[in-house]
Amino acid sequence: MSYSAATILALAASCAPGVAPQTVAAIIRTESRGQPFALNVNGARQPAQQTNAADAGAVARHYIAADYSVDLGLGQINSRNMRWLGLTWDTVFDPCTNVAALGRVLTANYSAARPGRDPQHALRVALSMYNTGSPSRGFRNGYVAKVVANAGVVDGGLSGTAEFSASTSAAPENPGITMNLASQNMGVQMLPVPARQEPPPSWNVFERAAFERQSRLLTAEQQAEQERARS
Repeated sequence: MSYSAATILALAASCAPGVAPQTVAAIIRTESRGQPFALNVNGARQPAQQTNAADAGAVARHYIAADYSVDLGLGQINSRNMRWLGLTWDTVFDPCTNVAALGRVLTANYSAARPGRDPQHALRVALSMYNTGSPSRGFRNGYVAKVVANAGVVDGGLSGTAEFSASTSAAPENPGITMNLASQNMGVQMLPVPARQEPPPSWNVFERAAFERQSRLLTAEQQAEQERARS
């Protein structure tokens, strides 16, 4: 069983509201292809995919008992992260709980990566950390590129992939939706984004960072305009 794009976007908006639904969908596409009971045993021959939470949990616990770590569910949450995320075998394969854990891990990674970095670069570093725990290995192994490709980033424009092409209108309206993957600044002309008049709340780290960066750019442009007017 694989969830549709519309279902995943709705789950993302409802269960991980601090991250853009398209970004969550791209991670899920890369990690599990939308399969809620997906398993990946690190360093071992892969078991057959299961069709329910009870069987998936039993297989995962068998490998964990043999000292393997196992990636679990839609977001492929690693079994060694279950405790700090407050997950149990009764909850880890619940779609909303698993997606919420994905959002928590990515947000923690982004907060660690953000200082001194452009928001989009920080988001990509956070993706590398999500995959490997390292700010660089996820670039080298191609994971970050896969997530970006699955987000539909092609030459600076957002275009849906085959499975994840549903409009964001499929998800419920959510004011917490924030950072989305976009093209890096590699000579690509990006469309302007209207300036936001009021700052986002302090807890909204993704959008707050984007707002502050935009404010700095606007201030620099205003200063340059004043200099031109005086000359």
